Amino acid sequence: MPPSTPDRRDRLIRAFSQGGVALSAFVVFACGWAAMRTDDWWRIVVYTVLAIGAGLAASYFSRQAR
Repeated sequence: MPPSTPDRRDRLIRAFSQGGVALSAFVVFACGWAAMRTDDWWRIVVYTVLAIGAGLAASYFSRQAR
């Protein structure tokens, strides 16, 4: 097994970061959709907090992908 090169490591980090951004965007969308489908304020607050967390995660992942 060949040793891991920095170039290969950078490509893996970039690929996982892009996947993290995509997953986080999906979670933000899903939380918004779920919040629109309920009339319970506690659930709306929980979905909003989850969406904010996913947005922050997407921001982190996008910085790692550079």
